[in-house]
Amino acid sequence: MLGKWIKQIALTIFFFSSSTAVAEDKVVNVGFVVGIPPFVIGDSGILVDIVGEALKRSGYTISNYKFPSKQFDQDPLNAFKELDIFVGTPLTFRVNYSYGKVYEFDNVAVSKSSNQLTIDSVSDLKGKYIVGFNNASQHLKEPFTTFYKQELANWEGYKEIENQQAQFDMLMKDRAQVILLDRSMAYYYASQAGVENMQGFTFHEIFPLKNTIYVVGRDQKFIKIITSNLEQMHKDGSLDALIDEYR
Repeated sequence: MLGKWIKQIALTIFFFSSSTAVAEDKVVNVGFVVGIPPFVIGDSGILVDIVGEALKRSGYTISNYKFPSKQFDQDPLNAFKELDIFVGTPLTFRVNYSYGKVYEFDNVAVSKSSNQLTIDSVSDLKGKYIVGFNNASQHLKEPFTTFYKQELANWEGYKEIENQQAQFDMLMKDRAQVILLDRSMAYYYASQAGVENMQGFTFHEIFPLKNTIYVVGRDQKFIKIITSNLEQMHKDGSLDALIDEYR
């Protein structure tokens, strides 16, 4: 009788341990950069939701690991062994990592509609008071890179700042004529300021090249899952719907 009970207890422990191990295997540790709303806002945001939904479609959940941007530039996969993947712009990371595209920044110039500025190309920014995001001169690529070197590098009316909330505030208060940032960020900060649907502001689409956000991992398993499911999300419209929730 005692032996029967011991056997039943042992089986219960075995099945519990097995189910726990399976559950843990279904959790993916993902690294995100903090402080870039609406892409990462606490445990949500465009990037968090995109990656979370893509993994969810294959039965996985995510556990968020958040990194300041400077720490994130130091190759978090190498520094933090518990990470399975991270999401960012890996310009200098190891070549043996696996990559998959997650998002493309849609950078635009934004002005107040009441100022009636004509900005149809990068060259139309000449002479205007502009606030770009941090390192915009590098990330916006050509033809902006050349224009920056020729016209903006020594122009007192051009500055780059890290705080993109401050960018929008400066435009609202007429301390800048034009700001340079991602379209989703513009919608987010406008909403925070009580502006609906960017009413009273104009987008100037003058940057032809986009910056890509990647999901990066040591092997291809999660990269393939996310890439495949993102393709399906794009086809069924759920990817655009997810992004539109933050606009």
